[in-house]
Amino acid sequence: EKILNHIAFNEHDEARFIAGEITRRVRDGANFSDFAILYRTNAQSRVLEEMMLQYAVPYRVLAGLRFYDRKEIKDIIAYLRLIHNTSDAVSLKRIINEPKRGIGAASLEKAEAIAGEEDKDLFEIISFANEYSELSRAAIKMVGFAQLINSLKKASNGSSLSDFVARVLNESGYMAMLELENSVESKTRIENLNEFISAVTEYEKSTEEPSLGGFLENVSLVSDIDAYDEDQDACVLMTVHSAKGLEFPVVFLSGLEDGLFP
Repeated sequence: EKILNHIAFNEHDEARFIAGEITRRVRDGANFSDFAILYRTNAQSRVLEEMMLQYAVPYRVLAGLRFYDRKEIKDIIAYLRLIHNTSDAVSLKRIINEPKRGIGAASLEKAEAIAGEEDKDLFEIISFANEYSELSRAAIKMVGFAQLINSLKKASNGSSLSDFVARVLNESGYMAMLELENSVESKTRIENLNEFISAVTEYEKSTEEPSLGGFLENVSLVSDIDAYDEDQDACVLMTVHSAKGLEFPVVFLSGLEDGLFP
């Protein structure tokens, strides 16, 4: 393969170049499965994945999860969805104890039962948990969680969307939980969350009237796409570490720059 001269790309230009190059070569007879895109850290896959979708290039992430399938990304999205719509019981149940708040599964099940009996939203029951004797053990913690969500809901209109997401991560205690853990895994999860904030910033820059609801709609378009079958003709995204021993006709090394790639 001819090695291209160095071109000063930012991550979006680079991802666009890679997607365009794959598309061009497939038109000339190559298979999508001929291509591998390598990067140093998992957080780098986010921009690449979104550009693959934009160019309709089928892909799969080897030895890792797609960006929007990662736990910490699902958790922050659940926070944002609940803040945007407190009737979203699925999101509420996902993050009411993330980080740990001492609200057990049994207490949550009782709250769900009450919500069903009274035909009310689960969030409403949790907001007034101190009025139900069945919830006495977890009432203070449930009400505290509801107050947190309501406080963040009020704050959602007072700052930029990216600043607001950072505030959610901090005031929820989620970022502090990862920092306290101080492990290789938690540091990777923090990297992914910082990359998520970058995605929010990009949305703000590319949208005339950015809003939390609009951003969540954009996220749904990306994250709801079904995973590709591993036997499908698709290019592969993975870390350099995961690529040891594998061979591909065409390999792209993304983010090959000082301070990021050893």
